Amino acid sequence: MTTSHWTLALIVLCLIQGCSSMNGWGVSVPGSLSALQGSSVTFKCSFRYPDRPQPAHKIIAVWLKDPCLDGSEELYNSDNPNQDPGIEWIGNLGQKNCSLRIKDVQKKHNHIFCFRFRIVGKDNWTGKPGLQLIVYARPRTPVISPSELVEGVTTNLKCSSSNIDEKTKTSLNWYGLPDQSAEQCSDDPTVLSSCLRFIPSYQDHNKIIKCSVTYSAFAYSDKASITLNVSYAPKNVTIRVDKGSGLTIREGDKLSLMCTSNSNPEAMYSWHKREEESGETRLINGSKGTLSFQSITSSDSGFYSCTAANHVGSSKSKTLEIQVQYAPKNVTIQVVHGSHLEIIEGDTLSLMCTSNSNPEATYTLYKREESNDQTRALSNVKGTLTFQHISRTDSGFYSCTATNYIGNVTSNDLEIYVQYKPVEVNVSRVGMSFSCMAKANPLAQITWNYTGNIKPVITGNLTTSTLTLRTMSRICVSCQARNKHGLVHSNEQCTNVKELSASILKFAIAGSLVGIGLVLAAVLWIRRKDLFKGKKSENNSQREMLDLQQGNETTIPNSDIIYDSTWINKSQRDAPSMKPADTLVYASIQFNNKSKGSDSENPQLGQIKPGSKQQNHVDQSIDGAVYENMDKYKQSGEETNIIRKYPEDAVEYACVVFKNKTLDSKAANH
Repeated sequence: MTTSHWTLALIVLCLIQGCSSMNGWGVSVPGSLSALQGSSVTFKCSFRYPDRPQPAHKIIAVWLKDPCLDGSEELYNSDNPNQDPGIEWIGNLGQKNCSLRIKDVQKKHNHIFCFRFRIVGKDNWTGKPGLQLIVYARPRTPVISPSELVEGVTTNLKCSSSNIDEKTKTSLNWYGLPDQSAEQCSDDPTVLSSCLRFIPSYQDHNKIIKCSVTYSAFAYSDKASITLNVSYAPKNVTIRVDKGSGLTIREGDKLSLMCTSNSNPEAMYSWHKREEESGETRLINGSKGTLSFQSITSSDSGFYSCTAANHVGSSKSKTLEIQVQYAPKNVTIQVVHGSHLEIIEGDTLSLMCTSNSNPEATYTLYKREESNDQTRALSNVKGTLTFQHISRTDSGFYSCTATNYIGNVTSNDLEIYVQYKPVEVNVSRVGMSFSCMAKANPLAQITWNYTGNIKPVITGNLTTSTLTLRTMSRICVSCQARNKHGLVHSNEQCTNVKELSASILKFAIAGSLVGIGLVLAAVLWIRRKDLFKGKKSENNSQREMLDLQQGNETTIPNSDIIYDSTWINKSQRDAPSMKPADTLVYASIQFNNKSKGSDSENPQLGQIKPGSKQQNHVDQSIDGAVYENMDKYKQSGEETNIIRKYPEDAVEYACVVFKNKTLDSKAANH
């Protein structure tokens, strides 16, 4: 290496480490340093001098700003170490170390600095050309805007950083929004801005977005972050049922419906109810999304929904059906009929039981018979009872009971009244009285059909009619019953003369005996009363009674009529103990001097054997009897005291007439 080469190397070394004199004085510092504004930088420095080492207090150290001459601005002076608190002396003069640290480098420190040291009582030295400190501007923390976004609305996110040093490559980077591209959006060279264009979603709400500024010349990065505030309409609007225990809602329970949603800002809520029957929807007042029922009723059943709304928009929940369970109500039984209201025998008829209940009720139908007031359940009936051909026997009172697990309720009675044409139209006969009876609904009108020119007596009503005839002729009688549903004829009843004569004879004899007995009873009663009253003597009364009991033959006075009019004397009629059944009736019997065997109507009279005891009586002239004037007893205006329990208690009567004959007591008994 030539001399020139050594000289050049020495010059370069002086520039890098500082030059020193050949006589042993010198300062060694780096030629330049780079620092980021606000960071800390250390000036590494050493010095030397030719004399033996000096104690530190003998050396004064000073850092000067360029041009490093007397009077230049001092950065540090060991005689005044607290001049600037941001400057820290880290050297050791006793060890010839002159290092210095600037804690917070600022733009004002962007200069050339020289170290000068002076040994007290000796010489000093300044290290030139010194150390050049290059200070780069520190980018400010990025700012991201805006912070509030609206879902679905295209927006720009802007990240900006100022105090950018043009000498250094600086960049902005986004984090938190993948697959998004940004672009420079500022013309100011001292301001670095990046814009990110995107359409926010509700899913971006509360998402953290970061933006960082980076210097390529330094391992430096500063970043900022924001939490996105995306405004969006309510979503996921749902209704939640808040109930004490169990899922079954019964009438009287306490119930709350709560409406919730996902929205920003918080939503306001409104409630709606759609009626199940009418389909109408109405607004219901709720408090902060809660609809409360202190005691829920069956009328609260229906379909509920809630709507959540804010300034961005609104959303409606799905419909929630509330079914309140309750015992059956409004239980009714009704007729499912055809085109007319009347129920006619043979019709098809259905009885249907209905009710309001939840859960659905099961039904039991009952029938109460009007005749005995007994009620029985109808089996195998599920709310509907059908009569394919209804009968009159189906008439009665029907009811139904609706039952579910909560309770049961019974309907009011429904009377079923089946109409039908006359049935069981029959004629019955007692003597010359004919009765016609018929069953019908509505009641039938009864009319008579009979033969002969006679004047009947007709009594009765629409259910039963009685026909009484006065004739000796053979007759045939029938009746017919009619209502609006039909006409029905009865069977025919016929009579003949022999039958009538035998019947009349029997009734005449019976009536005569009854009449005589009643007369005797009346006499005994009157005499008994006279005995107690003192009007008759006891002996006379006993004698009369004895004559009657012994049956002595009585001579009838010479008159034409024996018992032609039996009657009740006034004292007897007025007696308070007299019963209606004691009323006497009378009969008339006429005998016309018939000889033995002359009665063609009764040939048996000619069959008496000769020489018998009966022959002695038969040899006598015997009157023949003709029954005339037989009729039912009829009340008149004078007979108001006669009372009968049943209409059929009417008494038949006849008149018995004896003409100038002595009555044998034995014959009379016949």
